[in-house]
Amino acid sequence: MLDHSDNYRVHEQPRISANQLAEYALASPSRRQTIIRNAKYAPKFLVAMYNEARWSVCDFLVDGTRPVAKLHTAEINLKAKAAIAPTKFKENKALLSAEAVASFAKTVADTKQYTKNFSNLMFTRVNAPWEKLPMSGVQVSVQIDLISTNVPKGTCGGVILQTSKAIAQKSWREEHSNYVTSLVWMSADDFLKSHGSVDRAACYSVDLFAGKMVNAPSNYKTRVKNLEAACSEIHALWDNIQPPADL
Repeated sequence: MLDHSDNYRVHEQPRISANQLAEYALASPSRRQTIIRNAKYAPKFLVAMYNEARWSVCDFLVDGTRPVAKLHTAEINLKAKAAIAPTKFKENKALLSAEAVASFAKTVADTKQYTKNFSNLMFTRVNAPWEKLPMSGVQVSVQIDLISTNVPKGTCGGVILQTSKAIAQKSWREEHSNYVTSLVWMSADDFLKSHGSVDRAACYSVDLFAGKMVNAPSNYKTRVKNLEAACSEIHALWDNIQPPADL
């Protein structure tokens, strides 16, 4: 990896995030070029806009009692933080996290969906960078937020929180989540076996704004083939991707 400017970090070897790869699998040819460029020429200063929301949701899920009041308190605290923020940017950052937490609280209040998906699972926070998943010559970053465990069954899986607020068709968001969760399952199967038998049903993508908890699809084989084909294409194109105009 070589630094080539004050604005970008150039990844000489093919690598991409799970969200980028899922989008790539669903994108038009022109959009695919942009996705690869953003993966290869990554901004050095990446502001994690939803870090506080991610922390609050994880804090709620690792608590065995999971009182929804904990989410409401987190939302209130984030709004209070926004009210005294020294800059407009920090105010907006806190308000976006508050909105994400409030949206997840509504999902939890949807007892049927929440109980169906999470009532039998215990969660452990992942605090360190996750190992990358090698796929067709590309290193895929599947940064799992939580390890999920079904104690009675002795099974486990991974959970990734998605925080995109971008407007997209419902069907697109659902298919994107299916691809992301397929990657979560593949990554868990590679790196979580020491925690127990990896189970598709314990692998989730949680879309905080769409209010959806999607577990790894049973018809994953076609998606895996599509992801492998996408990675083969990314690998083939990587060296010829042109840098951004301001590099």
